Amino acid sequence: MKARNAKDYSGNWVQTVTSILALLFSILVAFGVITPEQSAEGLPIATSTITAVSTVIAGVVALIGILFKQSE
Repeated sequence: MKARNAKDYSGNWVQTVTSILALLFSILVAFGVITPEQSAEGLPIATSTITAVSTVIAGVVALIGILFKQSE
């Protein structure tokens, strides 16, 4: 079995955060804090927000890479 490193976890952080949010929503529904309907409505919104944040971060990193590229 291959040992995992930090890059394996940072490469799919969107999926990890989305899974954590799904677990959190499930716990909140189980304790009766929110209804299943609220959970069903909230999870797609949270997922799209996380995906948008990921896209912005990737764009900023690419822009920094372009602007501050070391000349050869």
